[in-house]
Amino acid sequence: MEYFLFFISALMVVLAGTRLAAYGDILATHTTLGYTLVGGVLIATVTSLPEISSSVSAAMIGSPDLAFGNVYGSNAFNVMIIAIADIAQGPGSLLRMVRESHILSSMFGIMMTVISILAIVIAPYEIFEITIGWVSSFSLIIMITYVAAMTLMVRYENKHPMIKKQNDSSDETKEPDNLVLRTVVKFIAMAIIIVISGIQLSVNADIIAENTGLGQTFIGTLLIAGATSLPELVASIAAIRIGAYDMAVGNVLGSNLLNIFIIAITDFSYLQGSVYMAVSHQHLLTAMTTILLSGIVVIGLFYRSKRSFMTMGWDSILVLSGYFIMVYMLFKTSG
Repeated sequence: MEYFLFFISALMVVLAGTRLAAYGDILATHTTLGYTLVGGVLIATVTSLPEISSSVSAAMIGSPDLAFGNVYGSNAFNVMIIAIADIAQGPGSLLRMVRESHILSSMFGIMMTVISILAIVIAPYEIFEITIGWVSSFSLIIMITYVAAMTLMVRYENKHPMIKKQNDSSDETKEPDNLVLRTVVKFIAMAIIIVISGIQLSVNADIIAENTGLGQTFIGTLLIAGATSLPELVASIAAIRIGAYDMAVGNVLGSNLLNIFIIAITDFSYLQGSVYMAVSHQHLLTAMTTILLSGIVVIGLFYRSKRSFMTMGWDSILVLSGYFIMVYMLFKTSG
C-alpha cells in the first residue's frame, strides 16, 4: 500500500508542477520581477515545498538521515536537471544562453553546502557548536547566509534589469491586473497540493526504507529526492520549451539555495538535539558531489563554450556523468 501511496503522491507533485512555468512566464512579463527572479525565487520556492514538507516531517518522526538525504539528493538531482534541460533546448550549451548573474546564486549555493558539511564534520567535536535550546549555531549561520544571498540577488537584478519579451496575447494584454491576480491564486493552489503530497512522500519513503533494507540515506537521496525534485524538472523543461532559459536555470539554482536553508529548518524540527550530530557522514558523498557539479556549472556560466557533443554542451555531459557516478558510489556504500 505504501508503494501505491508513494506513486500517487509523486504523481500529484508532478501534476502540480506542470503549470508553474506558464504561470511564471505570465508573472515575469506582467510584473517587475523578471525571469531570473521569478525562476530563482518564486518558482524555486514553490517547487521546493516538497523538500520542505518532506524533510521537516522526516525530522519530526525522528528520521534525520531521510531529511538530509532528501535535501542533498535533491540538490544533486537539480543540478542534473540543467543537463536534461540542455538536451531539451537543442544543439549547443544551455549555460552560454543564460545570464552570468546565475553565477551569484551558484556560488552562494556552494558556500551554504560547505557550511552544512562543516556542521556535520565538526559538530560532534563541539567546535563552534553552540546550541540555543536544541538549535545549532550552524543553522543560524546558514539562515543568515541565505538572507544575504537573497538580498544580493535582488539588488543585482535591480541594477542589471533584463529586457522582457513582449507578449501579444489578447487575453494577457486586456486584463493584466486580473491575469496576475488569477496567476497568484493558481500558484497558491499548486503550493497546497505540493505540500500535502510532499508530506505523504516522506512518510511512505521512511516505510520503504525499512522494508527494502537499503537504508534511509540511500532511499532519501534517490527515491524521495528524485520524487520531490520532479516539480523542478517539469517546470524547467516547460520553461525551456517557451524559451525562458533564465527562468529554467534560475529555478534549479534557486531551489538548491532554499534546500540548504531547509537543513536549518530541519534542525528546528528535530527536538532531540543538534541534528548535525544525528546524521550519517555518508551524506558527505552527496554533498561534496553537489559542490563538484555546481562548480562545473559555474565554469560553464563563466567560460560559455560553444563546443558540444550530441547536442549537449560539455559542461552538461560532465554534470550528467558526475551524477551517475555518485549514484553508483552511494549504492555501493549503502548498507
